[in-house]
Amino acid sequence: MNIWKALLALSLMITAAGCGGEEVGQMSQKGDSPATPAKVADTTPVTLKFAVHLPITEEFKRLYIEPVAKKYPHITLELISANSFKVYDQLIAAGELPDLYISFNGNMPGLKERGINMDMKPLFQQNHVDLNRFGQNYLDDIQYAATEKGELYGLPIEAGFHALYYNKEIFDKFGVPYPQDGMTMEDALELAKKLTRVDNGVQYRGWDLGSIVRMAQPLGLEYLDHKTEKPIMSTDGWKRVFELGKQIYSIPGNEPSKDANKNRVNGFIKDRTIAMLNETNLFSRLKEAEQEGLNWDVVQHPFYKDRPNTYGNSTVYMVGAVPTTKHMDQVLQVIEVLTSDEVQMNVSKAGSVSPLKSEAVQKAFGQNDPTLKNKNVAGIVKSKPVKYPIYLYREIAEPLTTKKFDALLKDSGDVNTALRELDEEIEKAVQIEKK
Repeated sequence: MNIWKALLALSLMITAAGCGGEEVGQMSQKGDSPATPAKVADTTPVTLKFAVHLPITEEFKRLYIEPVAKKYPHITLELISANSFKVYDQLIAAGELPDLYISFNGNMPGLKERGINMDMKPLFQQNHVDLNRFGQNYLDDIQYAATEKGELYGLPIEAGFHALYYNKEIFDKFGVPYPQDGMTMEDALELAKKLTRVDNGVQYRGWDLGSIVRMAQPLGLEYLDHKTEKPIMSTDGWKRVFELGKQIYSIPGNEPSKDANKNRVNGFIKDRTIAMLNETNLFSRLKEAEQEGLNWDVVQHPFYKDRPNTYGNSTVYMVGAVPTTKHMDQVLQVIEVLTSDEVQMNVSKAGSVSPLKSEAVQKAFGQNDPTLKNKNVAGIVKSKPVKYPIYLYREIAEPLTTKKFDALLKDSGDVNTALRELDEEIEKAVQIEKK
């Protein structure tokens, strides 16, 4: 930790020195137009070390790297695959910190501990960055994932989503109408009842939830109270979620299989006995499965009646500067390109959710992917993610919650009792952690 504190102190001095110059790119603040910096006199060739959490595929390079090279040919991006904190620890130990990074909102606490991220809000204000171009929920997810002080560690470039995938062949087999956008959780439950049956000795399941904690996310439920740091599982919200999950899995024949290969994504894509599955982005795996005969489509994620058009926590990928960089001007230029309307339009067309408010960008979702041409991808962006909660002891509480719900299904117990026991189990585990 000493080296990280030292880096933080050093970053403050470097940032203070770097922000006073006049050559920092001035990024536009006019409506939805691309952020365009004023001319920068210094076009000396420079190489920026770019740590990237996203898979560094050819598509990634086409979407994000080539536009930077085209607009700023003097900037070369040296890509570093950084999908774990271990990679950052190795870079720190070797004294080879990157200049900028792409990571996701959930990683902000760990990056902050390592001195990798910084509050960029002052830099954005100085350079007239128009934050109104972005959906506020995506900025919130970056600001509040690690702190209640509202530090903005960077700008969002793409986000994950939740959706309801369905196997058209199973619906056709049983003569049940396909799911539609705008369904409530109760609507999906009724569909599941019609689709759960045995046919020619094969057990078909109407709906696999994927995860009980994911079902809680659209309600913004947390595990512990922030003031008391005590578990808050015995609440109406968690009771509602557990009871709904129990209802869905209590449909005769719809309970999770003892064979893990028949559950969740594998059950839907490989075993093909699950009619509906709510999950995050599965496009890459579904394309492969479709070539092998899976006839699938997708609709808007079912929502709670009192939370219309809202799905769960979104993984927000963002780009930010490392405070120790000696090339802050060029880092800002890269960020400007990655968040421009032109790049974000292509991101949306490729089938990733863009964080821009632009209606044109949102409507372009999935248009450039021929395998999605006849899919209802427009339904996905009809919902928005819930505001990302600031979890306390999530790494402790979440696995215990999943385990308790699974036990509830096996012993057909009482929901209220299960939640009281869960409160006690989380409290005990947290106290051990504190000690």
